[in-house]
Amino acid sequence: MRSTVLSLLLSSALFCCCSTAIAQQSNKPAAAVPQHLEDLSAPAQGSKSGANQSSPEIQSLIKALSGKWSVSVKFEPNPAMPNGVNGTGEETWRAGPGGFTFLDEEHLPTPARDVFLLGIIWWDGKTKSFHGMECNNQLPNTCDLKGALNDVTMKWDGKEFTIDELGTSPDGKRTIWHEVWSDITPTSFAQTGDMGAPGGPFKRFLTIRGTRVAAGSN
Repeated sequence: MRSTVLSLLLSSALFCCCSTAIAQQSNKPAAAVPQHLEDLSAPAQGSKSGANQSSPEIQSLIKALSGKWSVSVKFEPNPAMPNGVNGTGEETWRAGPGGFTFLDEEHLPTPARDVFLLGIIWWDGKTKSFHGMECNNQLPNTCDLKGALNDVTMKWDGKEFTIDELGTSPDGKRTIWHEVWSDITPTSFAQTGDMGAPGGPFKRFLTIRGTRVAAGSN
């Protein structure tokens, strides 16, 4: 915060200096701009900058899942919850600025604690693939920077969105978290989470049913 305030103060001082200099130069005739520089500054006819447009791939995913969803959650029996448990929560999916990122905000109450999660998804034009990072109140560092670079694989085929994430079990074994959003309609979706060793087999950990919350509803 302090550096932001200093930057604003410095910017204000610089603006005042520039304004004074401009006022002093206002009575002088403007120098002619060389033709070759005018040609460089003029936009090309009919050209569009791809760098200023989000990719069709992420636009498609945004269109499919954007909105606020009420979710019913079923946790299968597991060592942490021997009897399993059912609950409700919410997911909110929204495009980031300019549509270059897609944000997933989740709140899932559990008997142990409430889970708060932020997923950040983007399309990498160089590798031609989706990438993502998870921030979760159950992670020791909150956001998994290393996992975003090395452990997460995402796919979207226009019908199903899949996340595969490498991890480590409490006993030190390598695991894979396999999560799928499927049966996506304008008003609902199905979501499953499975766990297992690399190469399988996988065991169902949770099943979620999402229902779109009408605009204006709390």
